[in-house]
Amino acid sequence: MDLIAGAQAFQILAAHLKEAGEGGLRRELSKAVRDGVKPAADQVKSVSHLRQYMPDRYADILARDLVVHTRAGIGSGVNVIARAPTLGRGGRKIRQRDEGRITHPLFGDRQHWYVQTAGMEPRFFEDPLERAAPQIRDSLLHAMDHVADELTRRT
Repeated sequence: MDLIAGAQAFQILAAHLKEAGEGGLRRELSKAVRDGVKPAADQVKSVSHLRQYMPDRYADILARDLVVHTRAGIGSGVNVIARAPTLGRGGRKIRQRDEGRITHPLFGDRQHWYVQTAGMEPRFFEDPLERAAPQIRDSLLHAMDHVADELTRRT
């Protein structure tokens, strides 16, 4: 099943679950999706993984602050979101890090910021998710089959 057909099947199944009033099966499907994405999400925030993409010192700091959420929206599919909040500063700019850039003030002078690409590799967030996509897709299809069978049995 290709990606578009799979997404359409997911939306159709979600609509049938809603129509049938099967909140328990909807929750089961959402949980299965989150569980399928969890290994890749855990890898994104592991220190050993981050050290492949950025200086060790910064990888250690980012790993401590990084939070990866998986949202299995029954109409929108799967979203994996990363954020790294910091106290009073608005966060660690995950998109910049994934692009292989880091910005910092020179010697603490917050009036003059510099972009650093040395020691940075792009795609720390995207790479593990792309590598895990086939397993995530298989997990999702398996969960969809199980929930569809259960729905058919109940109705």
